[in-house]
Amino acid sequence: MKAKAHVCASAAAGAAVWGSTGSAAMAVSCLASGILLDADHLLDFYLLAGEPFSVKGFVSWCDELRWEKIYLALHSYELYVLLVLAARLFPGEILYGVLLGMGLHLFMDQTGNKPLNKWFYFMTFRYRSGFAKSALTAGGICSGGRSGGAG
Repeated sequence: MKAKAHVCASAAAGAAVWGSTGSAAMAVSCLASGILLDADHLLDFYLLAGEPFSVKGFVSWCDELRWEKIYLALHSYELYVLLVLAARLFPGEILYGVLLGMGLHLFMDQTGNKPLNKWFYFMTFRYRSGFAKSALTAGGICSGGRSGGAG
């Protein structure tokens, strides 16, 4: 899913949260988590790309599925469940906003990134697959091109 889509959707969600709850903290945490979840792409690029950072190189590495391995530590349903449990134990507007933003982000990625295996957003699946592209893409290795990226 493109970053622009996450920014627009997170801004709309943050505005909706603010309008419906009046909580600036919940709205900002929803907005921020919906966008900043993609920070793990930068870490993976740094660790796995084997090339110096450039915006163009980074975007194409993600969008064209040029990666052979990928971790995406924040893109994880298991992490989301842990945050839900944390919110039950430690209720608060900021954590609720994070859950809304992260949930929206994962939903958009799950439904929008068609070249990826339907189990891709489970960290346990990626781990058991050795984080390898050949196991994480739907139908084997994708050949690249405009595909929607990996998160």
